[in-house]
Amino acid sequence: MKTVVVLVVWWLGAAARAHELFLGTCPKPAPMKDFDMEKFEGLWYVVETFDDREECLTWTITRGPENGTWHLREAETKGVLSTVGLSNTGATTATLRPSSDNPAKMRVRWPLNLAGSYDFTVYSTDYQRFAGVFMCQQVAFFQRQNGVVLSRTPHLWVKLQQTARLSLKGVKMEYYQPVKQAHCGRPGDAAGPTDHGPLATTNTGPDEDNPDSGA
Repeated sequence: MKTVVVLVVWWLGAAARAHELFLGTCPKPAPMKDFDMEKFEGLWYVVETFDDREECLTWTITRGPENGTWHLREAETKGVLSTVGLSNTGATTATLRPSSDNPAKMRVRWPLNLAGSYDFTVYSTDYQRFAGVFMCQQVAFFQRQNGVVLSRTPHLWVKLQQTARLSLKGVKMEYYQPVKQAHCGRPGDAAGPTDHGPLATTNTGPDEDNPDSGA
């Protein structure tokens, strides 16, 4: 019991920045039906998450060396250093293990998380534009949760952001916070959200579902 208490205290301190913490059990979103992991792999830009201090965050999904596993490489590149060719990137790679009955329901293990694996559920995606992911970790009587909105491009239309957010009891919409994806040192991204549409408030293009139609 003492070990559990120490672990929970450590876990709460480590999680204070990145996720919402609650008493009780993890919410259980319905995993997407007929999910295709091979279509889901590749580069995703994180455009919303429960952490309000993230910038220039990307996920890259690739097949893992062990049969039935995938890798999730999370990288954060930002600021002036990256634009002049100097390294300013922090990256970590997690292991994803899809369930045999539905690959949209997974377990994810981050290398520095001593409390173990998370539930990792893909509940919505069209593979080509957006995806919605919900992660939750249970330790004793506490849960640590994070909702993530992904985009294949650095900026996503409001309508698609709203589609990708999780609507479920125990998960509040106000937890979602925008991730800054401008001025990240990527070619052509210095102008920010107006290149492809807004991140959270207004639309400027003629077609909500196609950010490039008005470019």
